[in-house]
Amino acid sequence: MNINPVLLKELKVRMRGWRAAGIIILYLLVLALVTFMVMYESYNNIYTSTVDPGRTTGTYTALALIQLVLILFVAPALTAGAISGEREKQTLDLLLCTKLSTRSIVLGKLLASMSQVLLLIVASLPIFSVIFMFGGISIAEVAQLFAFYIIIAITAGSIGIFYSCYLKRTTAATVMTYGTGAFLILGTFFISYFYIGVFLGWDYQGFFPLLYTNPMVGFASLLGDQFGYGIGSIGLPGLRGSTDGRLLGLSPWVVHVAFDFVLTAVLIALSARKLNPVRVKRTRRNAA
Repeated sequence: MNINPVLLKELKVRMRGWRAAGIIILYLLVLALVTFMVMYESYNNIYTSTVDPGRTTGTYTALALIQLVLILFVAPALTAGAISGEREKQTLDLLLCTKLSTRSIVLGKLLASMSQVLLLIVASLPIFSVIFMFGGISIAEVAQLFAFYIIIAITAGSIGIFYSCYLKRTTAATVMTYGTGAFLILGTFFISYFYIGVFLGWDYQGFFPLLYTNPMVGFASLLGDQFGYGIGSIGLPGLRGSTDGRLLGLSPWVVHVAFDFVLTAVLIALSARKLNPVRVKRTRRNAA
C-alpha cells in the first residue's frame, strides 16, 4: 500500500512533541466543561427525581454545536500555513523538485491536517457517550453527526489550503480563510435575508438556494431530521418551501454536503494548478 510521502512526513512531524497532545487536551477540556454545565443546568432540578430522556436532546444539541464551532476554528488554522509556511521557510522549491505532482502535495498537506482534526473528533467520543446513559440518541445518529463534522472540516481545510497556495504569507492566508468562513456562516445569511426582504418580501414561501450553502443551516437540518422535525418548521423565509425545508426532494443538510464536495474539489484543483511551477513559467513566458 502506497502512502502519500507528504502525508507520511507531515504525520511524523506533527505528532512529535507536546503540541498535538496539548491541542487534544485543550479541546477535550472545553467539550467536557460545556457538557458538565449543560447537564448540570438540565438535570439539577430539586422537584424531579427521575431523568427525562427528552432533555438529552438539549444536551446533545449544545455539545454538537460547540464541537462544530471548535472544528470550524481549528481546521482552518491547521491548513492556512501548509503551503505558505513552506514558502516562508524556503523549502517549497525543494518539495516541487520531487517526483510528486502538485495535486499529491496539496492532498498530502490537506490530509495531514485533517488527520489531526479526525483525531480530535474521535477523542471526543467518550464525552458524547455520556448522552447514551439517558437515551433518546442512537449510535447511528452520532455516527451521522461525526461524518458531517469530517466533511465540514475537509471543506474548511481546503479553503485554508487554497489561500495558502495563492498568498505568500501565512498571516494573510489565515485571515482570508477565517474571513471566508465568516462569509459562509454570516454573509450568506445577511445577503439572503436582505434580498428576500427587499425584493421578495418577508412572506416569501419558496426556497432561497444561497441559504443551503450555509454550514449552520446544514447542521440545523441534520439535527432536525434526527429529532423528527424539518428545518422548514421554524418558519424562516427562504426555507418555507415545505414543512421540512427540502430542496428538490433533498434535505438541506444533504444539499449542503453536496455543495461541500463540489467546493472542495474545485479548491483542490485550483490549488494544484497554482502550485504548478510549469504553469507559472508558461504564464510568464506568454506575458513577455
